Amino acid sequence: MTPLFIYFIKVNLALALLYISYRLLFRNDTFFGLRRITLLGMLLIAFLYQLPDISNWLSTRPTISEMISYYSTILPKEIPVEAAASMDKTANEANMDWGKAGMNGFIIIYLSGVLILTIRCIAEMINLFVTHRRSKKRMIDGIKVYLIPETEEPYSFFRWIFIPAKLQNELILGEILQHEAAHVRQVHSFDVLLGELVSVICWINPFVWLFKKEIGINLEYLADQEVMHAGYNKKKYQYHLIGLEHSDTAIANLYNNFSVLPLKKRISMLNKKRTNNVGKVKYLALIPMAAAMLLFNNIDVMARIVNSRTTEAPKALVAATTPEFVPATIAEAPLPPDDDKVHTVCEVMPEFPGGQEALLQFLSKSIKYPTEAFEKKEEGRVSLTFIVEKDGSISDIKVVRSISPSLDAEALRVVKLMPKWTPGKNKSGEIIRVAYTVPVIFRLQ
Repeated sequence: MTPLFIYFIKVNLALALLYISYRLLFRNDTFFGLRRITLLGMLLIAFLYQLPDISNWLSTRPTISEMISYYSTILPKEIPVEAAASMDKTANEANMDWGKAGMNGFIIIYLSGVLILTIRCIAEMINLFVTHRRSKKRMIDGIKVYLIPETEEPYSFFRWIFIPAKLQNELILGEILQHEAAHVRQVHSFDVLLGELVSVICWINPFVWLFKKEIGINLEYLADQEVMHAGYNKKKYQYHLIGLEHSDTAIANLYNNFSVLPLKKRISMLNKKRTNNVGKVKYLALIPMAAAMLLFNNIDVMARIVNSRTTEAPKALVAATTPEFVPATIAEAPLPPDDDKVHTVCEVMPEFPGGQEALLQFLSKSIKYPTEAFEKKEEGRVSLTFIVEKDGSISDIKVVRSISPSLDAEALRVVKLMPKWTPGKNKSGEIIRVAYTVPVIFRLQ
């Protein structure tokens, strides 16, 4: 998968996770201003959390290094070029053709959706500008409004307020002006446009449309709250909302509607008891959520780098009791020197004396398939991590992926027998301690 495709997948997964968190934590309180900030913040977090690079800091944390080493062992391995070439040619080409066809089909469907939604947005923008240009202007209570046909609903877009031309009831007119002026003062159209942009980019994700709907209805809660603060009667305001004509497509427009659906939720929120201010503390939960997503993304990226450097030894006919070995290499990334810290990535990776071929020969001669495992027909991958010290010695050997006690013990025994390695170095050429992962495959043939 390409980096862009992985980024796109992570964005959509983050949007799903963040929306579920919003529903569980924030949706039922009356802190509409905080909810507005939270909704916008969640959209930004979903798109930006993958950008900060904290790999240098993470590589010096032993616990994180172990997590990266273990995670790299459970990621699916890429098929080496040599292995791919040795596969059945017809089957391999068929699989590649199906894969390409599927990906191309997905891209065509996705881009078609983006194009259709973009055209819709442009059409709505053109309609707004044409309406603004053709509408008569009028000052009502010091507020400039644009008169539209009386069959249409009042709405606003940034600093433009559109009001039906023959709205006779002065009380209703005052409520509408107060409502739409709140949208204008608080620049609610920015939220609407941001939600629209995200829904165009990630239209294939149902959680995006739920986000967009939540943004729209929360803006109406804010504007309704402003009307109440202005001193209008709550009960009469609710009757006026019910009495106005409503459009089923109001929620999809690029502007803020006075009578946007669903009215039931707005009326329910108007009558709801204000949430205790202590409840505002829960909004701080957004900070650790963003930090956790940042941490996981960097661990995932670093593990994929380690995983991509893992190569598999060429397969050959071996005896039934002979294990195959898959050596792992360390990702290349410059890091500052440190005397005591263990690094997960480095500029010059540690190396077994004589290189990988010598390492394969050492393991082939040293490992003996345990009788117990052979009788139980146990096979699979045992992954071990250890630290290559500055003097090349091996320390802190651990099994991070287990098969069975006997196979784990055999892998540990052989790793402990290894001679000193050539230690790793950082960009400036200084010798450093490096964590290293070795997967050993036991396979009965």
